[in-house]
Order: sequence, then structure tokens, then C-alpha cells
Amino acid sequence: MRRSYFWRYLAIAAVFCLVCVIYLGRLFYIQISGKGNEYQSGTTVRTVTVQAVRGRILDREGRVLVSNAYTYDLTLSASSFDKMTSIRSNEICLRLLEAMSTCGEADKHVEKYFPMSGAYPYYRWSDEVLSEDSIPYYRLQRTLDDLGLKKDVTAQKLTDYYVRTYDLLSTDENGMRRFSDDEVDRLIRLRYDMDAMRFGAAADYVVAKDVGLPLMTDLKEQALGGVTFTVNAERSYAHPGYASHILGTVGPIYSEEWEYYNEQGYPMNAAVGKTGCEYAFESYLRGIDGEIEIREDAAGNILSVTVKKKPVAGSDIRLTIDIDLQIAAEDGLAENVQAIVEHSGGDPTRGSGCNAGAAVAMDPETFEILAVASYPTYDLSTYNADYGILSSMEGSPLLNRALSGSYAPGSTYKPGVAVAALMSGAIDVEDTLNCIGIYTRYADYQPKCSTVNTHRGSLDIIEAIADSCNVFFYEMGYRMGIDKMNEYMSAFGFGQPTGIELGGATGILAGPQYRQEVHGALWTGGNTLQAAIGQADNQATPLQLACYLSTLSNGGTRYSAHLLHSVYAAGADTPSVIYSQTSDTVLGRLEIPEDVRDSVFVGMRQMVTSHSYANRVFSKLPVDAGGKSGTAQTNQDCDNALFIGMAPYDNPEIVVSVVLEQGYSGERASLTAARIMEAYYGVEK
Repeated sequence: MRRSYFWRYLAIAAVFCLVCVIYLGRLFYIQISGKGNEYQSGTTVRTVTVQAVRGRILDREGRVLVSNAYTYDLTLSASSFDKMTSIRSNEICLRLLEAMSTCGEADKHVEKYFPMSGAYPYYRWSDEVLSEDSIPYYRLQRTLDDLGLKKDVTAQKLTDYYVRTYDLLSTDENGMRRFSDDEVDRLIRLRYDMDAMRFGAAADYVVAKDVGLPLMTDLKEQALGGVTFTVNAERSYAHPGYASHILGTVGPIYSEEWEYYNEQGYPMNAAVGKTGCEYAFESYLRGIDGEIEIREDAAGNILSVTVKKKPVAGSDIRLTIDIDLQIAAEDGLAENVQAIVEHSGGDPTRGSGCNAGAAVAMDPETFEILAVASYPTYDLSTYNADYGILSSMEGSPLLNRALSGSYAPGSTYKPGVAVAALMSGAIDVEDTLNCIGIYTRYADYQPKCSTVNTHRGSLDIIEAIADSCNVFFYEMGYRMGIDKMNEYMSAFGFGQPTGIELGGATGILAGPQYRQEVHGALWTGGNTLQAAIGQADNQATPLQLACYLSTLSNGGTRYSAHLLHSVYAAGADTPSVIYSQTSDTVLGRLEIPEDVRDSVFVGMRQMVTSHSYANRVFSKLPVDAGGKSGTAQTNQDCDNALFIGMAPYDNPEIVVSVVLEQGYSGERASLTAARIMEAYYGVEK
């Protein structure tokens, strides 16, 4: 650990020194080349921000998930440009663009917001900017306001503004135009983009990102005033394509966010966490930027460079995630989906349309999330380039189904209902109930035990869980009533926030109030029967299912689910923050008697051993696993497949929940759970 931090600290120092060297090199060039003889009176001082290194994201064992890769951005200094004549700054811009072309990096400068099509002098508004819902339109309106121009200005008048403001049609001493039409076109495009990005005292302008050494050398040799290079840290991913939904993205501050981040002391051009852990733990990952004071003469030549404040790197955060389990979960989901599709024989009613799902693995004692996977997924290293495709792809890969996908829990709900029935006195462990394949208590509503009229005979609660007898649980719902049943199921977390730092859906706990408010209908006895088997309006996320099983596993305490494990300041060997569960993080509590829990878990163990598929996929484990499958009806061609499981079944160390959309049979979803548990116990593939 100490050696790891030493090298990281050394890297931070090296980056900082490199920034200084860039400016000192410029100063050295001026002095050695005799430029010092050209100094003019009227020196000015400007401050350059040195970006702090963002903290890394590690897994629970300290293995790197996200780090930084350093690049160099070509930047124009607003303070330097302010001192130049328009003619001089135009010449610098053209020489800069020409150097980029010569060095093969012209494509690195991208016009993001230019609102016109055509070429000078024949511009017209582009089709995109005519749409009031487009980003170019929004930027145009804001830029016109900044420039003091009317919102209904024509393309010609905007062109005239730039030609006039920057002397683009000026002539030299011989009466010849300084700039050709092609050069005017390039300058108008560049100048507009600078204005759209609010180039000025508050923000320099990044011409190009990740430029190469040849271009840097060329521009340094030309000694162009106001042209600088900024060291930039881009996020680098140790396992591209894995954990993308939780790690999250980093990006620029949007205009609507500026007020908030400005109050926090961020510069306008700062990169901040936008989604996932990058956003949730921004306060830890963010460093403190440094400052270099640069003294320049009236021509923009650098006279001196002074370090005013050294940058302070952001803290590293350790997540509760185990990257080996995370990979197993994501690979397991992909394998599971493929297996279901192949097994369907092309029949959409048997799972041929299965193409999405999610899985969560959790420590039931601490509610630490060991893995959280959503399928299909994407690669963060190519996220920006792929976004347009990802946002329109079938299967919605950008959706984090583990946290935000809500599904009817189906029969995975039954262990909780069994606990509620036993604790409320609706039934005892020794009691039995006769299943004739259909529930006949109501004359006008007599649901079957399953999709076929199965006669199961006399069952106790253990056998009812193992066989997933609907009739048994219909009766439990009837005996308890919806209010008493929901009292327990709410304590398990259904319809409640999980407390996870990334947020997510709260699901729905079916009941009279929800039915009336949302559907404008009265609750009926038949609704209670359906709620008791995880249907009716019940909805839960895969994370909620894992929290529910964890609560049952640990005897009834439902904590906040969490991804933060600990925080290490830059260079530190010991954590500055360690997450711990306290009374403040308890979200619900049931005092589940040991015999009640044991009875339910025996039923869940029998569910695994009595089903050939589940028994086979768990056969490699060195411990006995338990579980409960669920097949929940949808409005699609095929039912959703769900599975919750734990290992060992009698004293769980790990719990897993899995949902596969249109997966046909809940038992089939046990494959993903088995793959995660195999990784947990180190079972070789």
C-alpha cells in the first residue's frame, strides 16, 4: 500500500512540475532567443489554474477501477488575447490552425456550436439551430444575449458583427486584404465557438484536447502569444466495459449547474462527476486546484512564472464492490440471457425475447454491495463517442436496471409473506393447508395455484415455499389482510428507499391507498390474494430484493445499502473515512424469531434441491445454497424470471438477487446467482 501511494504521489508531483516546465520553457525561449530585447513597458500578471489530480476509485481490496491518464490540451489565454489587437490575435489563430493541419491534428478542433451552414460570405442558419429544442439553438440565444445582439438577428447580421468586431476585412499598407475569404470563414467559425464557450476573463478556450508532442513543439517554436498547453487528467478504466453503470462519468459544468458549483469554489472549466460514483462521491474525489502566477510584457511574452499554490490531489475512494464478483455478475447475466434464448427454440412465449436483466450481490450483515450489474451494458472508455448509439439502442443499455428497474417480485415475495404469517400468528410452523389446485374462498374470484390446475395436497409452510404453492399464500394473504401483511413487507423494504448513495427507484408496495390514488379503484379481496404472491401492484428493484433477503438473513435489521467502503487522502496509508452502520442507518427492523427464520430458510433450501436445474447450477459450491424463484406476469410475450438466493442457506454470508426480463421461468435466473456465488467461494470455472 505504501509503495502504491509513493508512486502516485510522485506522479502528481511530476505532472505539476511539467506544467511549470511548459511555462518556464517559454520564458527560456524568449530570453535565449533575444526576445527579451523586445519587451515593452506595461507588464501584467495573470493566474493560471493547475488542475488537481482527481482521486482514484478502487474496489474493496484496493484494486484500481478508475484512475487518471494525462493528456495535454491546446488552450488560448483570455487575458493574453485581451491585450492584443484584433489583427494580431487573428494572425495567431490562423497560425495555430495551420500548425494543427500541418501536424495532422486539424480534426482535434471540433466546432461544437457554429449555427450557420455554408461558407463565408454565403452563410445561412443551419437546420439544427432552427429547432428550438436543440443545443445549438440554446447556445445561439445565450451567445446573442452575451454579445448584446437581438434574438431575431439574421445570419447575415451575425456575420457582419464578426467581420466588423475583429477587422476581418482590414487591409495592409499596400491596400491588400490581410485575410482571404477562406481565412475569414475559419476565423468566424473559431471566434463564434469561443464566444459560445464564453471565452473571457472567467474561462480560457480549449482549442483541442489530447494534442501530440509534434504540435506542442511546433507552437512553442513559433512562440505565439496567448497559446498555452494545459495538463489534463482523463479518466482511465482498468476493466473497460465492467461496472460502468455504477462508476459513472465525469464531464464539464453545465450552465444550469454553474451557480451551485461556483458557490463550491469550482472554476467554470472544471470537470465534475456527472453520474454514478463519480457524482455521488465528488466531494472526496475532487482535489484542490493549484495556481501559477505568470508575468507578461505588453506583447504577451512571459517574463516570470511563480508557483502561488500547489495543487492537492483528490482522495481515493474504496467501494464495497469486489471486482471479481462484479465481473462474474456481468458475465453471468450475459451467459444467462444467451442460455434462455437458446433454450426457447425461437418461441417468444418461452424467452426468445429475453435481452435484459440485472443482478445484485450483498453482504447481509453489513449491507455492503459486493456486485451490482445491469445488462446490457456499455464501455465507459468510449461512452462519449458511443452515446448517440447507446441512447437509442434496443435494450436501453444506459438504464441501470439494478437500481432503477422496477419489477413485480412474483414468488420471490413469498418468503417474506411466510415470515409475516408466522410472526402475526396467521399460521404456525406445524400447521398444514390443503391445496386442491384452486382457491375457492371467493365465489367471484377463484385463482388457480399456478398456470395449470395443480393439486398439491397438504402442505406446511416449508413445503409451500419449496413448491411455491400459490393457494397456500393466497390463504396467508386472506388471513392477515393487506394492512397487516404490508406492515411486515414494508419493514423488509418494499416500497421504501434503499439508502444507496446513487439513488434509485423505491418500487411500489401494493395496497388500497396506491390503488385508489393511481388507478382510481377500490381495493378488493382478490387484490390481497395477488399481492400475497408478489403480483397486484407490487414492484421492486433488484437492489430492494437483495436488501429484503439480507434483512431476513440477519434476523430483521434493514440497513442502508451502500457502495462506499472507505476514503484515503492522497499519499495516506490509513483511511480518513470508514463507512459503518449505526442506529442512524437502520431503515427498518423486525425481531424475527430464530425458528421462524430457520423454517423459511429450510424451505428455500428445499426449493433449490427439489428443482433439477437450480440444483445442478449450484452443485459446484462448497456450501449449501438456498433460494426462491419467481415468475412474474408482464404485458410482454413472456413472463419475467426472478431469483433470490443465499449461501450458506442456514447462515448466509452472501445474498444475491437476479431479474431477467422475459426470462420465462424464475428457476432459469438461478444461473447468474450461481456464477456470482462461485466467484465468491473461489470455485474454478
